[in-house]
Amino acid sequence: SEVRKSGLWLEVAPNIRGRVMPLDASADISVLQSLTDHFHVGQVLRARVLRASAGQKQLDLSLHSSATLSKGDRTLARLEKLEGVAGRGIAAFFQLPGRLRGFVHVTELFDFWAQHPLKRLRPKTLYEASVLEPAPVEAGDQGRVELTLRATVVHGRAESAVERRPMEAGDLKIGQKVSGYVVNSNAKGVFVALSRKLVGRIRLKALSDGVVARENVARLHPPGELIKDATVVEIDRDIGRLELSLRKPGDIGKLTLEHLSLGDVVSGQVKAVEKYGLFVRLESSGIDGLVHISEVSDSASVSLDSYKVGDRIQRAKVLKIEGQKLWLGLKPSLFGGEELEDDGNDEELGDDEQGEEMEQSAAPQVHVGNSRFSKSVAQSTTKLGADVAKEAMSVEAARGQDRKEVPVLRQVSAADSDDEAPWERAVDKVGFGEQTDGEAAFIFADFKAGAMISDEDDDAEDDGDGAGEIESTRRLSKRQKKAAKNAEVEELRKREAEVAEGRWTNDPQSIEDFERLLLTEGDTSIVWIRYMAFHLKMSDLEKARQVAERAVKHVGFSEASERFNAWTAFLNLECTFGTEETAESLFKRAVAHNDAKQMHMQLAQIHERNKKVGTATRVYEIACRKFAQSKSVWIAFLTFLYKQGDLEGGRKTLPKCLAALPKAKHPMVVSKAAILEYSHGSSERGRSIFEGLLDSYPKRTDLWSVYLDAHIKAHTPPRVAEPDFRHVRSLLERCCTLSLKAMKMRFFFKRWLDFEKRWGDEESQEKVRAKARAFVENQAA
Repeated sequence: SEVRKSGLWLEVAPNIRGRVMPLDASADISVLQSLTDHFHVGQVLRARVLRASAGQKQLDLSLHSSATLSKGDRTLARLEKLEGVAGRGIAAFFQLPGRLRGFVHVTELFDFWAQHPLKRLRPKTLYEASVLEPAPVEAGDQGRVELTLRATVVHGRAESAVERRPMEAGDLKIGQKVSGYVVNSNAKGVFVALSRKLVGRIRLKALSDGVVARENVARLHPPGELIKDATVVEIDRDIGRLELSLRKPGDIGKLTLEHLSLGDVVSGQVKAVEKYGLFVRLESSGIDGLVHISEVSDSASVSLDSYKVGDRIQRAKVLKIEGQKLWLGLKPSLFGGEELEDDGNDEELGDDEQGEEMEQSAAPQVHVGNSRFSKSVAQSTTKLGADVAKEAMSVEAARGQDRKEVPVLRQVSAADSDDEAPWERAVDKVGFGEQTDGEAAFIFADFKAGAMISDEDDDAEDDGDGAGEIESTRRLSKRQKKAAKNAEVEELRKREAEVAEGRWTNDPQSIEDFERLLLTEGDTSIVWIRYMAFHLKMSDLEKARQVAERAVKHVGFSEASERFNAWTAFLNLECTFGTEETAESLFKRAVAHNDAKQMHMQLAQIHERNKKVGTATRVYEIACRKFAQSKSVWIAFLTFLYKQGDLEGGRKTLPKCLAALPKAKHPMVVSKAAILEYSHGSSERGRSIFEGLLDSYPKRTDLWSVYLDAHIKAHTPPRVAEPDFRHVRSLLERCCTLSLKAMKMRFFFKRWLDFEKRWGDEESQEKVRAKARAFVENQAA
């Protein structure tokens, strides 16, 4: 009885109607896309009842013969809702024929591993699907059918090795590379779905070559992220457990427990801080060692609170190895004098809080006035810088304190170092507050070191020619070296924190950041383009070219738009900074790897942006000869000529365009030429072109609409200072006298009324309404 886009309505009996939803009308997608072309009122159909509603006297019907879907059946599915992948990995829910519902796992959307699979789907769209598992019988109408959208399964094509989905752990081998989507991430690791039935785990220590804080895991690897080329490192076929790793193959197992023995001194980074101790990741390995709380320090001044995740551990001693477990110690008492000397090299003593207790036992207390400061306070004072330390010593001298009470901070290391030259040792003593007898502690040739510092000497140096400043720049003091090293360590910690937080993924600031980002998003053209821009910002054109060359070779052929963007960026680079020969050579390569028409248009637009009008004109002319049947190429050429002010050239090009294009494309091109005349040329000429066009197509409301827009803009501000309502109203009134259907005439009356509301008054608006009422009355009569 009725055919709509939303379905068919059938008259089953008097006062009983049946509804056939589009999915229940046919199994052919072309039929569903245009029901009005395949069904008509009065057509007799045989249908099957799906559901009856007695209250509404309505039936839900289906034109399909089968009431169920079996495994392997092909069907059409309408996308209802997208899911967030988290948890079970379900990506989308679908509506199926027979009022059934279905779902698709994220690994069953495409044969290839897409970066953002959910962004490629559009709700309310029809897709071809294949049934993987029918709905459980016990679930009844509430059950859901498991589907797949993969073309190899739907159309029965053979799967390649990359497209094959492993269904159980036994299908994989140690060392094999696999890909999948993240379905969950927490402190226990990142869980990756390799197929609808198999999920692998990536432990925290296998996520990166560096330390990843467990609180950052969920943010760095959100559900739905694509994990490519993960390595299978462990398989438990009995329980179906699978362990993966993202670390570089060359680094996995570089340092193992077999390489370590009791008493070895190692270094690393703090991976985690627990209430019972620290976990330290050893350098160049995936080994984590436990530093029990009792092995952190010899005194209570250093505790677990002194360490943060990512802190550098300069030295730790291996205390115990049991199976795959490792115990370490950080207490200074565990290390001999040689180890301390090698670690600090006479410059690092007092850097770490771990050596605080040892220095306390060796140094007396410092007296300042009536206050008594322990050695630890004096040490913290030295961290404020050399100037503050000197000021404290001068205050001490003014109050008559005995100089011998000042601790010789480097007494042990300086006295025991045989490698240090005598004059360097003298400088150290002066730098740390020791005074020597005489004017200088040591004089060698023109070099004077260890001079006694006083207020008069300071004034002399300030008034001098800066010789003291030149001398100080030749050799840094111990404190200056220490401050520089502390700054370097702080910068390193800052970089490590940025890596742990994933800041480099959103705002890469260095070559290392870009290279790391390309490992995970190498198929995304925007990353390569930003990498090129980074080198151009650094004025390194050659490296930008190298990155562009890598980009066009790396981006896969399955991503046509990404590949096109990479080539366009490379072409833009050569046209802007290169020569005509290099640009022409690159353009020939780009045409061979991309759509030729698109590349011609891009090249012309690049030259147009670079103000190379002659070169752009030649490219447009070549494109028009090669793609003479394309209206978009001709329209782009016409637009370019009019924008450049070449009105004569544009008017001569229009007849050539119409001679080359098929007649069906003429209205669009001619209307565009008329609009360009209104915008850049003569409004009268544009009106003449529209009038000639509408004489041939008087019932094309789209052409009338474009004509009205261009005419109104040409006769109202800001195009003209004073609006010309007479010309506009005459055209609008003419449109409202056309002999068209009521729906089309409603459009013209509405346009006229909108114009009067903006530019007219109440009287002119009422005039339009009166004409509209008169038209309706004539139609009813």
